[in-house]
Amino acid sequence: MNPAQRRRIANAIASAEAGTSGRIAVRIVPGGNVDAFERAKREFVRAGLHAHAGRNAALVLVAPAAKRFAAVGDRELHARVGDRFWEELVGEMRPQFARGAVTDAIVHAVRRIGEALNAHFPLPEDRA
Repeated sequence: MNPAQRRRIANAIASAEAGTSGRIAVRIVPGGNVDAFERAKREFVRAGLHAHAGRNAALVLVAPAAKRFAAVGDRELHARVGDRFWEELVGEMRPQFARGAVTDAIVHAVRRIGEALNAHFPLPEDRA
């Protein structure tokens, strides 16, 4: 991933997190033999997202060489959005990955997660 792509993802994260107490992380991992969902759960803990006070963090993991990806959310976020949100999100990302538009897929996922975080976990008026 080049610097412009990384900036685009960082900007999407900053925008998605604005106005919410939730947090979003993205991990891009090497390797051709990756169980994306299991790795995403490990990276979630490794990034310390499991310790986020609101239990409303999310992580998007992409393994380009393996052509695999996953998105996971902590307990409170998942309780609000449910399984269907994550299934739809992955379904929306799939065609972008198939076209090789990895950055577009990541940015899309971050935006959608940000929308959910802003809807369910807005910052109080005095912190916004």
